[in-house]
Amino acid sequence: MEGENGTSDNKQQQGRYQVLGEYTGEAKTASIDTFIEFAASHARDRQFTGDRIDEIDRVLREVLTNIINFTFDRGPGEIKVSCNLDKFGKFVLAIVDSGKPFNMLLEDDPFIGAMEAANDKPRPTTRTMKRLSSNIEYKRLENKNHLIITLARDMKSGKA
Repeated sequence: MEGENGTSDNKQQQGRYQVLGEYTGEAKTASIDTFIEFAASHARDRQFTGDRIDEIDRVLREVLTNIINFTFDRGPGEIKVSCNLDKFGKFVLAIVDSGKPFNMLLEDDPFIGAMEAANDKPRPTTRTMKRLSSNIEYKRLENKNHLIITLARDMKSGKA
């Protein structure tokens, strides 16, 4: 895949993660399936079940749709999806975008949203992402949004 690195010959340890691969592409709806297939291929390599890969598809589709719709309203941009393993062997997706500051974890919060002026604009949804992930973190670093999503192989047991 274009933009991919981190093949089995190029695995690297980066901080607390083992990087399996990275894919960088345009922040547009037409790119979503390519990002999902990239992540799904790494999940398959880790022997994730078909059902769990479908859940990863749903998580990434929700996240990428939110990023594209809510951070790039002023023009095109770039998204990087990185597949990693944490020190416990859990699958971690790191999504970095060059859009405006956007913490979708707070934007979807009805209490925080209630403090803003009322408007009829659609709001981001994070229900699927929160339900199917073990842990989610957001950071704004170097003028980029960083969303880190930890996905256990089995959500019921929480095991890698």
